[in-house]
Amino acid sequence: MDLSDAVAMILALLVFTSFLFSPSPTAAGSVPADPAHPQPVVVRNLSSVLAGVEERIGSGHPLSATPGTVPADGPAVPGGNESAGQDENTTPPAPEYDDDELVRLVSENSVSLMLLSVQNAYALYAWDEKPARESAAALRASATGLLKRAGALRVSDDAGDLSESFTLALTSYVAAAEALQGTTPLNRTMVDAALDANRQGSNYLRDASEHLESREFEAPGEIVAVNLSLPRPSASGDELVLFQRYNYEDRYRANDISLMLESVRGTGMYHFLDKSGEAVTAEAGRIFLLVKVRATNLGHKGENRIYTIRSPDIREFTLYYRGTAYAPVKLASGTSLGEPYAAATLGRYESKTGYIVFDVPAAIPIDECFVRVNLGSSGSPVWALGRTL
Repeated sequence: MDLSDAVAMILALLVFTSFLFSPSPTAAGSVPADPAHPQPVVVRNLSSVLAGVEERIGSGHPLSATPGTVPADGPAVPGGNESAGQDENTTPPAPEYDDDELVRLVSENSVSLMLLSVQNAYALYAWDEKPARESAAALRASATGLLKRAGALRVSDDAGDLSESFTLALTSYVAAAEALQGTTPLNRTMVDAALDANRQGSNYLRDASEHLESREFEAPGEIVAVNLSLPRPSASGDELVLFQRYNYEDRYRANDISLMLESVRGTGMYHFLDKSGEAVTAEAGRIFLLVKVRATNLGHKGENRIYTIRSPDIREFTLYYRGTAYAPVKLASGTSLGEPYAAATLGRYESKTGYIVFDVPAAIPIDECFVRVNLGSSGSPVWALGRTL
């Protein structure tokens, strides 16, 4: 046994002896033990008392003679600052992330977003303006709200790909909706931009779903029950066809009037017949739809001395395609399209013939178009442009 071992052994025995013969500490104000009821003696484990003694001696750290001050799991920190050692060995708390909230956000909203995008794309393919703008507004509201919620989340690196794909999908859907904002009629540029943004959004949303664990998606009830078919005008059976007259009386009931739509055709350009020869071209993806109208004074009746009538104003004509209404555009005279229709005062048996022009999508199907004329108290006749006598 060398010198250091001997010293360690002696010191250990001294500490152990002082511990055995030292009186038990009594807390201040405590009641002395009753001799008639002796308290059980606590038996200390020797190994717990001597733990770390030799190491502390070899390292030059002083020993404390106070029982129980030597920790069982290691030496005390020099200088008496035990909390410093504990802080150094404590594992810092893991940062809190919102990965679960992001997963919930994606899984609960992906189906709704996809169906709104499909609705919008379907209306765009059909050039149905009103449903296209309505579905775009709903898509924009949903995507914008989700962008704010997703942007406020703190996600870990593990959820970075999911967050990026979902954000790109939402940004693309917002772009698709914003391409259809404003009052400009649908044109090829707008439709192509919106369709392309919808496609990109759906691709990014598919990428986001691949980062999710396999789970069952549940769509909201109002989305599950959605009907992707576009509204079609209900045929009442009372629609007139081309070359079919609608007869009515003037407001004085003095004359009979005949109104008739004779033909319909489309063109992408017309030009002026003056020296300038200026050409007017429809916007990309649109055409000028020409409807030929004939109004006739069928003659006087009754005792009223009024012999003239006033043909309907151009503002009373409206073209309908599914849920979208189109008002006539003003057409100047002296063009290659022929004489424009306009309200006129007509004597007995006189007629007024001319074209009414509508600016409509080029893909619009004529057989689904109707023209309604508001004649006030004399009715509102409707002509089906796709049918003829």
